[in-house]
This record gives sequence, C-alpha cells and structure tokens, in this order.
Amino acid sequence: MTRIPTPVRTVRVMLLLVVPISGTVALRFAVAGATVESGAFGEPAMGLLFLAALPLAVLAVMSLVVALKIANGGNGVRAGAIVIGWLVITAGVVGALAHHRAWSAGAVLGAVMLFLATGPDTRDWFDTPRL
Repeated sequence: MTRIPTPVRTVRVMLLLVVPISGTVALRFAVAGATVESGAFGEPAMGLLFLAALPLAVLAVMSLVVALKIANGGNGVRAGAIVIGWLVITAGVVGALAHHRAWSAGAVLGAVMLFLATGPDTRDWFDTPRL
C-alpha cells in the first residue's frame, strides 16, 4: 500500500483539529441557549443560540467523517475537505469581524487547509484508485 503524502496527512490533522474546536463552541452555544433566562427576549435569544450551535455541530461531524475517509482517497473526500476549508475560513472571518481578532486564526487554518487540499500532491492522491 502506498504511503499518504505529507500534505494529505496535514489536511487530516487540521480536520481533526476542527472537530474538538467546533464541537466545543457548539456545546458552549447550546449550554448558553439552555440557560437563557426567560423574559422579553428569552425565547428568541434561546432559539438564536441553538441555531448558531447547529452549523458548528454539523461542521464537527463533517470534519470527522472526512478525516476518517482520507486514507481511502476519492474526489468526494477531497471536495469535502475543500468545502470544510471554505467553511472554516468563512467562520474565522465572520468571528473576527463580529467578536474578536483571535478568530482570524481559524481563517488562517482554513486557508492553509484549502491550499493543501487543492495542491498537486493531494490531487494525485485522491485521483489514484485504491485496491
């Protein structure tokens, strides 16, 4: 069996880093939504917090699935890594603009992931059929 190229292993590690980060932030939003005190804006705020937790939880699950399937190759897995890279970039930029500059680290992580996932070594790995 051929060995996974270094850029592909790096993308896998980055995807595995996204899992606990997205999961933790989703959990924090869900806990915040569950502990919102009722009042004039209690229910809408609770709904918005749960709505914010949902895409982060989906991102965590998607990242885990793609990271686990990287060894098998396939263009669908590569496309999933590219989509996740764009989602991480978007979330990092939005978080940096809306909350704090520290969120821009996520945008950098997503940009590096996207760069590596679209490189020639990665493209060759995912185009090669596996036995």
